[in-house]
Order: sequence, then C-alpha cells, then structure tokens
Amino acid sequence: MFFPVWTLSLAGLWAQSRFGSANGTPGQLYLAEFFDFNNFLYLALFTMLMGAVFLVNQIEDVESDKLNNKLFLIANGDISLHKAYVETIVLIAVPIFVMIWKRLDLALLMGLAYIIMGWMYSCRPMVLKDKPVGGILPNFFGGYIIFIYGWMINGEAGMEMIYYATPYILGMIAVYFLTTVPDIEGDKGANKITVAVKYGADRIIIAGLITDVLAIIAGLLTRDIVVLIPTVLILPFFINSAITKSIQFVLKTNKFAALFLSLIICYHFPLYLVLLVSLYFFSKWYYRIRFNIVYPSLRT
Repeated sequence: MFFPVWTLSLAGLWAQSRFGSANGTPGQLYLAEFFDFNNFLYLALFTMLMGAVFLVNQIEDVESDKLNNKLFLIANGDISLHKAYVETIVLIAVPIFVMIWKRLDLALLMGLAYIIMGWMYSCRPMVLKDKPVGGILPNFFGGYIIFIYGWMINGEAGMEMIYYATPYILGMIAVYFLTTVPDIEGDKGANKITVAVKYGADRIIIAGLITDVLAIIAGLLTRDIVVLIPTVLILPFFINSAITKSIQFVLKTNKFAALFLSLIICYHFPLYLVLLVSLYFFSKWYYRIRFNIVYPSLRT
C-alpha cells in the first residue's frame, strides 16, 4: 500500500528539481539525490504517518473488508484492535513531533494529510469513504498533499507545484474510480454508498477512462513526460475495461497503473527499483510464513 505514496511523493520531488523556480536542485546526481539524508528522513517519516492513515482505514473497515474478502490482518483477527490503535498513535506522534523540530511546514502538511486522508476519510462523524463525493475528495486533496510534500522537501510552496501536480492527481483519481468497482457487493452489505454503489460499475469505469484522458491532456499542457508515459500506457487498459466490463481487467488496470508510474520514477531513482523489488519479495515471504497468505501479488 505504500508503493503509490512513495511513487507520488518521489514524483513531486523529481518534478520540483525539473520545474521548480525556488530552491531548485536541477542537475543533481541521481544517487546523491536518493541518498541525501534529509530526503530519506523526510520520506521515511511521511511513510510512518501514512501507515497511521492506512491503519485507521483498516480499523474502520473491518466489517466491509470481511464481506469483500480482503485479506487485511485486522479484519482477519490476526492483529487485535488494541494493538492497531497503539501502533496508530505511535505512527502519528513520532513523525509529527520530529518534523516540528526539523521542518514545521512539512509537519503541518503531515497533520493535514492525517486529518483529510485518515480522520475525515475513515472516522465518525465524517466517514467520507462511505459517501459518493466524499470518497473522491480526500483522494483528490490527499493526492495533492502527497505530491506537494515531495515537492517541498527541496522547494518552496507556490502555485506551480499545484499546476504540475494536477496530471498526476487526475491519473490517480482515474484509478480510484476503478478501485471502487470490485467492492460493490461487499460495500452494499456494509451500507457503504461509494460512487460505484450509487452510480453503478459501468458508469464509474467510463468515468475512470475519461479522467485518464484528462490526465493525458493535463500532462501535455504541463509538458511532463514523466506523467504522460504511464497515463498513455494505461489508456488501453481503461478502454478494455470500459468495453468488456470485466472485473478481472479492472483489477489489472488498477495494479498496472501504479506499476507503470513507479517504473518511470525508477528511471530517475534507480535504487527505488531495488527497494520495490526487495520489499515485494520480502513481503511475499513474510506474509506466507507468518500468516499463510499470498500478499502482495500482481495476479488478479
């Protein structure tokens, strides 16, 4: 689940070095940029914060995860709710307190990220994830926050970061639409009115296709080849999903969309590929040995 967060924040970091006018670092050596201590520390702390966001979502989604047969450890009872709450508190407190000391601007972004993507998205009384438009907005604004966090590691806040983030966010929202489709029946059973539940799978798949086309147009306007390549490559998957209405192809579209952008980011950060591959196979081994499940997997 961290792969999209790392990929989008690294996309922001890379975009700032190419397009940013303030405190830019164009021409940095790839390895030096990846191993820069502050870059690594700030991304590691943001990873902890996003871990809290994911945990809160799983805590609140226990019933629907059971109905959708999602192999999440809290829903399965492998991890107790008490331990999940304790870990969530630690993962919120540590990165924010460290960043208040190091970078107040990034600490504020972390706090905003948790409020929007964690509390407002998953927790009562808001529970935006269970509402049609409410589910879109935290993903939309959360995507901007993740990209901007990467941008501001070496740059300053400004309108240009929002401008260059837009094609990435549109691509992410296109994928979000499709992620709601496989869970329709389980979400209905849990009384979650997502966009797919309200408007139906066919319309939401078409919405995903249209949004990916908008991402391509935005990428052309910003002249950002980094986002253009994956959004163009994934377009045939969206088209096929729209034609066939196949859940299996919807799942493939979701997974390969993240994969394509990640591989492009690996071009600039080659050690990121080492991290992705190593963590992928380590996780498969760990989940098989510890919990006897196959996770993660690109298979659908």
